[in-house]
Amino acid sequence: MQSTGEIIKSLIKERVLETKVCDRCGEEYNVSEFYFNGEKKYTLDFCRECFKQDQDEQLRGEVQEGYKKHLKNKYNWLTIVPPETQYASFENYEPKNDTQKYALEASEDFAGNKTRNTTLFFQGDTGLGKTHLAYSIHESFFNHLQSSVFIDLPSLLAEIRNTFNNPNRSQEKIMNAISETDLFVLDDVGAEYVKPDANGYESWAADILFQIVNSRQGKKTIYTTNFTSKHLTKKYGMMSKRIISRMMSNAKVIKIEGEDYRLKGLD
Repeated sequence: MQSTGEIIKSLIKERVLETKVCDRCGEEYNVSEFYFNGEKKYTLDFCRECFKQDQDEQLRGEVQEGYKKHLKNKYNWLTIVPPETQYASFENYEPKNDTQKYALEASEDFAGNKTRNTTLFFQGDTGLGKTHLAYSIHESFFNHLQSSVFIDLPSLLAEIRNTFNNPNRSQEKIMNAISETDLFVLDDVGAEYVKPDANGYESWAADILFQIVNSRQGKKTIYTTNFTSKHLTKKYGMMSKRIISRMMSNAKVIKIEGEDYRLKGLD
């Protein structure tokens, strides 16, 4: 007894009209008419192999896009991106001097895994493109199907403080996400304000920051700051040496110079 598939196949007939050579792959293919139960249904006039390759490529693209969305959603709850940075990319970063050109080249190398450094440390005044480049690397990781978290330190500390009144989120969950992601970008280190302790140090912020830098040892990480090591040492007190030491572990320090592009045109 024939199966349904065999019955349908027996009713479909192919009539070859001519043979052509595919402009794309150079192979021959048949131009055919197809009949179902004696009635003409359609004509195929294209290379079947090239069509199959296109379909496979489209499917791969859809799978990759789906996985990118999965990666973004996985840690999207923790990522906070400044509105002015959301469209930043390597292509629209415009270096104005040699330090900025070097910063762009180093960022592209880091994003392309062309360096042995596991950490990039951007240092320089505000408005020189540190956040722009850090975010460009963050997006590049997604395009290469790797997870990433991007957040500035003041916002991260606020998120941790908010866990005290949020039953759906915990400090442990935040710290686990920071530790587990393929890339972690911590923007504006030192820009946070936390009430100093009796000795004048921001001990709570220092403790959180130490936990972060310690958990990111040997993992792809980016830090940006407007401050010097002297300022950070003063800010974090007794914890500062251990914090800075771990930040600098296998790090490439990129000092960017120039004028704040956001103040261009002002007297």
